[in-house]
Amino acid sequence: MGDVEGEAVCAQIGGTVRGLLTSGTAVRRGLKVGDVDPRPETTFDLDVISDKSRAIGGGVLEAIMEWWQTVG
Repeated sequence: MGDVEGEAVCAQIGGTVRGLLTSGTAVRRGLKVGDVDPRPETTFDLDVISDKSRAIGGGVLEAIMEWWQTVG
């Protein structure tokens, strides 16, 4: 649990916190401020990038490379 300007922010599910916005980041109501992995602790390694994160990163890299080719 954390807070935004003194208002409590609680996860809707239990699990391991995998990411949070940096303290001081401007947010508005309804913005996702963190990520909770609901799997039991024994099923994943916190030091390894998840398949989902790797896929998103790869997609972002492809988009940047495509954009770079069109403006370069």
